[in-house]
Amino acid sequence: MVSLDENLLVKKIQEGDQLAWSELVLRYEGRLTNYAQGKIKDHASCQDLVQEAFLGFLSKINNFDASRSIQSYLFGILSNKITDLLRSQGKSRTVETPVDSSGNHKVSPFIDPAMGASTWYRGDEKKKLENLALTKCLILLINELIQKKEYIKLKAIELLFVNALSNKDAAIILGISNRTVASYRFFAINFIIDNLKELNLSPDVFPEFFEQDSES
Repeated sequence: MVSLDENLLVKKIQEGDQLAWSELVLRYEGRLTNYAQGKIKDHASCQDLVQEAFLGFLSKINNFDASRSIQSYLFGILSNKITDLLRSQGKSRTVETPVDSSGNHKVSPFIDPAMGASTWYRGDEKKKLENLALTKCLILLINELIQKKEYIKLKAIELLFVNALSNKDAAIILGISNRTVASYRFFAINFIIDNLKELNLSPDVFPEFFEQDSES
């Protein structure tokens, strides 16, 4: 069951409230990271996937179904991201998703035993295109922050996206609050989403953006 608190949180994020976004990240980042670390042992990859899950959520926030649980939705996105990564590596056949849109446990098959190297190659190519696009957007973001002399925000974004640190760890290093770091993440993700849409990428690279456009 979706609480009034969750509905209010989504509404505030839709209105661009950075404090509401900070609250959402603080509430779910640890749970998502723990889940990812149970499936993938590489810490940096886990942090990347969790960030991508938040990015995917934010990219669809204006069309978010208020009847859905935020936690279920975030875990669903993260599970798909893990699925894509493991498929590209050819390491596993299933990822157990803790909850679906109704809050029920389920298992999602994703690798057919007959899948060959070409399938994994395509997955690897998709990841390369994603990384290239994200790199371009981060360069634009860095240049903008340098021009505005917002160096603390720039350092926070470096720690979050380059060093793959959690909000908490970045906050400790910079001597600022978790909420401030989360607001910087919110700003960066919005910037990245806006600029990714300007790159005219194939729908296969970031399908969540094209799904959002088709639903609106």
